[in-house]
Amino acid sequence: MKQFKLKKNRITTRGRGTLYALTVLILLPLVSFAQERVDKISNKSFAETVKAVETTLKKNGFMIVATIDHQNMLTMVGTKIKGSKTIEFGKPDMMKMLMPMAQEAGLEMPGRFYIWESNDRKTTVSYYKPSVGFSKYGNEMMTKMGKDMVGMWGMIVDEAAK
Repeated sequence: MKQFKLKKNRITTRGRGTLYALTVLILLPLVSFAQERVDKISNKSFAETVKAVETTLKKNGFMIVATIDHQNMLTMVGTKIKGSKTIEFGKPDMMKMLMPMAQEAGLEMPGRFYIWESNDRKTTVSYYKPSVGFSKYGNEMMTKMGKDMVGMWGMIVDEAAK
């Protein structure tokens, strides 16, 4: 059976519904993605932004768990890119509260900021809103903490990028 039937250059009602559903399925993840990701352009160079993010995290009681230098790793395989680092961070006390509520929430931690330099030499700090990840566990306390983290992370990135 054909899903789309043309009648006088028009898609039938059934066809329109199917077309609408397909459009929603294709576009919904893109809309959702745009709402989850935050990009903040820095007024500093790449190296200055990385240092400022690290300093601001530490000043706010966060521990830097790992730094991933994507630029260096790609150089090892003969590819050159502009500055590109991921900084993973967390607060052990926060993890101590969250992990017993839902151990699988470890997937959301540690937090991550991705700092990258575009071809026009602008540096951007990107991250996914923690509220989106923590709201998936159906726990009110975790959802609230995720929302609180959005404000905290935004403040850290704003301070580091100015």
